[in-house]
Amino acid sequence: MAETGETTVVGADSHFKGELTFERTAKIIGRFDGKISGNGILNVAPNAQCKADVTASGVQVDGNIEGNVACKDTVKLNGSGVVRGDITAAKMVMAEGAAFYGMCNVGPESSKQPAGRGGSPAQGGAPGASTSGGGGEQSRK
Repeated sequence: MAETGETTVVGADSHFKGELTFERTAKIIGRFDGKISGNGILNVAPNAQCKADVTASGVQVDGNIEGNVACKDTVKLNGSGVVRGDITAAKMVMAEGAAFYGMCNVGPESSKQPAGRGGSPAQGGAPGASTSGGGGEQSRK
């Protein structure tokens, strides 16, 4: 079997707790609680519930992520996507209808410092750093 088209899937009727690592592509359709890290692209499907800190090359969100997202390339929040947590990525695309609650650090140098200018608010953050709410979005160039 060829490895190039393989996808790790947490199905619609599944609830997974723990740590997920993947190399190519992973798709959350059901519920996931824990930590996700991979070298490929994570897809969070519509109606999926993901309570996890995520580290991946790319992240596409159509469902819900509650946790911090660190991405080497692009975070894409589609119209039904919701992220509640900090985002650090080289690029970010946010469609009309998407919601983002947190701090973000987006740009080619984003991997050099965490979102929130010194860490997430839960880690103490930098003086004056705060989390935006109400679907607000913050970014620095």
